[in-house]
Amino acid sequence: MFGFLLGTACLVGLIWVVKGPRHPACGRWGSPHFRDHDERRSFGARAFSRWLFERLDTTPGQERVLRAALDDLMDGLHAARRDLEDSRKDLARALRAEAFDAEAMGEVFARHDAALAALRRTAMDGLGRTHEVLDDKQRQRLADLIESERGRRWHGPYRTHS
Repeated sequence: MFGFLLGTACLVGLIWVVKGPRHPACGRWGSPHFRDHDERRSFGARAFSRWLFERLDTTPGQERVLRAALDDLMDGLHAARRDLEDSRKDLARALRAEAFDAEAMGEVFARHDAALAALRRTAMDGLGRTHEVLDDKQRQRLADLIESERGRRWHGPYRTHS
């Protein structure tokens, strides 16, 4: 009987921790100490940026510029994803129709081209800002990370790299 009560108490505690108190001024866990400056980004993205900033030995000013560039890129990616969601609906509508509407599909592809062009501009702008803010040694280290196996397969802050 005691085990049943202990298990129930643990389950209630787990639910309370996962759901947690939500307050507009606080982060997900109900405490301002757990709040990140940008709640749109996931833990993995924040952990990756911390890992990268440690490897590059960046200053707080450089980190602000790099985070802004990453945020802009992520916003562009999310916008492109929303366009793809709309495209799925348009494609399904075209397939359900009696006759295939090539003009409607051309408009869908034109939207894709515009979204990709906007994403390219955002990426180029972010890369330009990154290049400006980093010094020669940091740019070399970033290029080495991108070129190496570690840059392609980042596994998180708690896994080792061989």
